[in-house]
Formats: sequence, C-alpha cells, structure tokens
Amino acid sequence: MLLPEHKLWRAVLGQAYEDAEMWADCPASVPSPRERIKARRYLRADSAHERSGLETVCEYADIPEDRVILWARRQYKFAA
Repeated sequence: MLLPEHKLWRAVLGQAYEDAEMWADCPASVPSPRERIKARRYLRADSAHERSGLETVCEYADIPEDRVILWARRQYKFAA
C-alpha cells in the first residue's frame, strides 16, 4: 500500500531526477549545470554523505536504494 508519506519522498526522488535531466540551455529559472551535476552525483551516491542521504530518502519512499544507484550509474556516467 502506497502511503502519503511514500508519495512525498518519491516526489523528492522525482525532483532529483528532474534536476539531473536539466539541460545547459534552459532559462535562468531552472537549475544551473552545477546543480544538475550535484543531482547526478546524489543519485549515483558518489560520496558517503550522498549515499547516506539517498538511503534515507529511499527508505522513506519505500524504494530499494541499490536499484536507484545502479540505474543512476548506468544513466549518468562518471566524469572522466
């Protein structure tokens, strides 16, 4: 059963995804490339701090964080 709390935290993940997908030529009202990179790092769980935050959000959203991380690492390759 999907509780309202789950929906809220899934929206948080959805916003991180939207931020990660932003293009550089978007208007000033959308996240900058720096924020896009930050969102991608968060979804990939590049650092212990990002992983901890993502694990918490995924737990509250009732979504397995390992699936989110695996998907994000395939979708957003690490910078060279």
